[in-house]
Amino acid sequence: MPNQPQNPIHLRSSEVDEILSLPPAWLVRWGITVFFFVLLILVLIGWFVKYPDLVTGNLRIVSDNYPKSVNAKLDGKLVKLFAKEADFVQKGQHLAFLESTADPEEVLALAAVVDSLVIDSQRNDLHKMYQLSIPFYFQLGELQKSFQVFQENYVRSKALLKGGSFDQKKAALQNDLSQLSILEDNLNTQIINHKSDLELSETDLQMNQKLQKEKVVADVEVRRSQSIFISKKQVLDQAKTAFNNNGMAQNQKRQELLDLEKTRIEQYNSLFQAINTLKSDIEAWKQRYVVSAPVMGKVSLLLPLQEGQTLKANQDLFYILPQSSGFHAEMYLGQYNFGKVKQGQEVIIKLPSYPFQEFGTVLGQVKSISELPQDSTYLLKISFPKGLATSSKRKIPFRNGMMATGEIVTDDLRLIERLFYDFRKMLKR
Repeated sequence: MPNQPQNPIHLRSSEVDEILSLPPAWLVRWGITVFFFVLLILVLIGWFVKYPDLVTGNLRIVSDNYPKSVNAKLDGKLVKLFAKEADFVQKGQHLAFLESTADPEEVLALAAVVDSLVIDSQRNDLHKMYQLSIPFYFQLGELQKSFQVFQENYVRSKALLKGGSFDQKKAALQNDLSQLSILEDNLNTQIINHKSDLELSETDLQMNQKLQKEKVVADVEVRRSQSIFISKKQVLDQAKTAFNNNGMAQNQKRQELLDLEKTRIEQYNSLFQAINTLKSDIEAWKQRYVVSAPVMGKVSLLLPLQEGQTLKANQDLFYILPQSSGFHAEMYLGQYNFGKVKQGQEVIIKLPSYPFQEFGTVLGQVKSISELPQDSTYLLKISFPKGLATSSKRKIPFRNGMMATGEIVTDDLRLIERLFYDFRKMLKR
């Protein structure tokens, strides 16, 4: 069959061909305007809409005053437990007693007595110190020896210093010294009188000796005058010797008073040393066997505790949460993009415990940056200018140690700048 030319297939109707060949005038007239108008809107959106550059890291919200841990100082049993979860305690308040050879109640009672003695001794108030009644303690364990040394010194000094033999001996010595002083005056008067009497005897002797030369008196009278003169001189010498002996006796009494005062001071120092030694031993005992609160705050138990439980040395028992007026966040950042972080930059904080989709985010601020790294990371301290109020106007209660994610806003770039930087990175690749 001969080949015959085939007619082209008409896929469109004449009306469609007419429309495609001649587009509507309004589309040509407004299409380009609408395109540039939409492009202008996109540029304006890219200019006014900002896309922040973020550096992300994990952080922990903590109190400005860190919780203080309380641990057991040595191995032993927990014999008495005073604190429980959420108790509010004062600084120094007893939380627990560990097993010891001493009775804790006796030791603490003795500690109160010793504290009073220390205060009185520092004020040098001996009268009040010796009025204090000190009971007998028999269950002090390792402190018994220190207490016995103290008790011996206390009893000895109390008998010696307060109206006892010391005062009596001192009074006797002072009386002897006073009598010797009176005797000294009498001896001095006697010496003066004996000197006068001796001078008269000497005058008589000289006169008799002169008359003897003139053959007026006999030799017997001269010898009698000499005998009287010698007797008077011996009496004077005896009086001078008694005067000197009196002076020596006074010096001896004064020396005895000085020795007595030295004994008093030594006894007082010995007592004061015994008090301080006992106080030091009590404090050391309390450090080992008494668990006390280091600060005022609320008790948080780290593990279930009960009396009779065996504890290990340095085992943490409690945390004391101090009453703090503020809190901050600690954030560790690695080396990547760390150079962009500066003090004063905003931090967007998201807490896993409070999903930000529901509660919103919390605003923070970089307060300080550590100068030196720790394990190649830097520590940032984050403050909360508006507290824990979220972007959704909800208040989150502070709980020490809450974990969160922080996004530091390093550069608040425009969207068009961000697209330009991304495009430039693609070109560099």
